[in-house]
Amino acid sequence: MEKWDLYTKYRENTGREHIRENTLPDNSYHLVVHVWIQNRKGEYLISQRAANRPTYPLMWECVGGSVICGEQSMEGALRETKEEVGIDLSPEQGRLLFSKIRNTIDGKTYNDIMDVWLFQYDGELMLENATTDEAADCKWMTADEIKKLYDDGQFVDTLDYFFCAFPEKEPDYSEIIGKTISGKVDRPLGSSHPRHPDMIYPINYGYAEGIFAGDGAEQDVYIFGSAQPLQEFTGKVIAVYHRFNDVEDKWIISLDNSDIPDEKILGDISFQEQFFYGKLYR
Repeated sequence: MEKWDLYTKYRENTGREHIRENTLPDNSYHLVVHVWIQNRKGEYLISQRAANRPTYPLMWECVGGSVICGEQSMEGALRETKEEVGIDLSPEQGRLLFSKIRNTIDGKTYNDIMDVWLFQYDGELMLENATTDEAADCKWMTADEIKKLYDDGQFVDTLDYFFCAFPEKEPDYSEIIGKTISGKVDRPLGSSHPRHPDMIYPINYGYAEGIFAGDGAEQDVYIFGSAQPLQEFTGKVIAVYHRFNDVEDKWIISLDNSDIPDEKILGDISFQEQFFYGKLYR
């Protein structure tokens, strides 16, 4: 019987446990890891799901699964890799690429916090050392070979972020972060999205006047530091949320120049950003 720790959307451990087979309580989340493993040739280790898996049988994917009670995200990533493909990864060779909070997307309820890891590994493939029978096969593949699997319908579709979230060069926001800007609030705290009335803004959302973004419109901003709806703002850019699969970045504004923890930012913007893949840059 697999048990998970339950978290708030701010990644706070609630101290409660959850049995995997049961429905998750409202406003509760569990940790999930996706583990991408890359060798010095730039190839990725991809595994084929066993024929008896209840979902996506015989389709290809990266290593992944739920973090169990008492584990941290890194520990879950290492355990899942050993269980599924028999490899002992070194923590020093891994880095967290990005995290994503998922509620309900396209009618499917996730209620999870998904951590996407990338590890470097150049050892032998050791599927025979796997401690479960979850994978039927594993092999090294180039990004083009993975894309072909995806186009042919043989790659798990929820991993489509692979094709946009692995940039060769990280974006540089050093000239933006720290700037003080002013603007208007067109979607104040408590208001509804103009096209999606069920989406309620838990924070003030607006745009920087006279600064234009990749979509040609004025730069969108999330505004932290007020518990009241606003009409306008002046504040400091403390971070940028970079969307991998969209032309728009979102600037994070602090009204009083105070720092806001990553967990707070990601939790409060997840109502909208759950529909995109992205990363918070400082």
